[in-house]
Amino acid sequence: MSPRATSMSPDDRRKAIVTALVPLLVERGGEVTTREIAQAAGIAEGTIFRVFPDKKSLLMAAAEEAINPAGGQELFDKAMADVTDLRDQIVLAAQRVLDRMLLTMSVMVAVRPHLIQAFHEDPDSKKHMGPPAFVLKAQEDLHLRLTGVFEPHRDELAVEPEVAATALRSLIFGASRPELGMKAVLTADQIADIVLGGVLRRDS
Repeated sequence: MSPRATSMSPDDRRKAIVTALVPLLVERGGEVTTREIAQAAGIAEGTIFRVFPDKKSLLMAAAEEAINPAGGQELFDKAMADVTDLRDQIVLAAQRVLDRMLLTMSVMVAVRPHLIQAFHEDPDSKKHMGPPAFVLKAQEDLHLRLTGVFEPHRDELAVEPEVAATALRSLIFGASRPELGMKAVLTADQIADIVLGGVLRRDS
């Protein structure tokens, strides 16, 4: 007998289903069935389609949650709340983004066929050949988040906080590119040291 879903608002139900789906995509890939998704969420399979029109829209919501989770800023602020040293803040921020990148990569690989299908079905796709809107929004939010790390330390910086955030983001994104055959060559600690101290020896 299928489990009976507890009473939730449609928004809360969507969030609960997506939250259950993201780790399932990492484990099983894009071939996961709606029955498996329902089991992971503790609901009947039909409940999924009361809040999502089809499986593709569900997978797109999971991709968006993976790359830019709801409440991400609040979780970031909470993690950083007791960290006051700039280097420690950069290490923590870099590690969180590196971990999120690994999760996002797994989910994006799983939903890639559906992303491609959605692109081809979009009548305006030729007008905007770049990434989906939710990916652009995630990058914008991340840049603002990282800028916020540097903003309280503005007087200590040789560049604007926005520039420091761009440098940090670039190092994080370049730290591990397995799709290009590159191993993870930069740790969060190394990223922090390079952002703050550059690559020259101190006795140079």
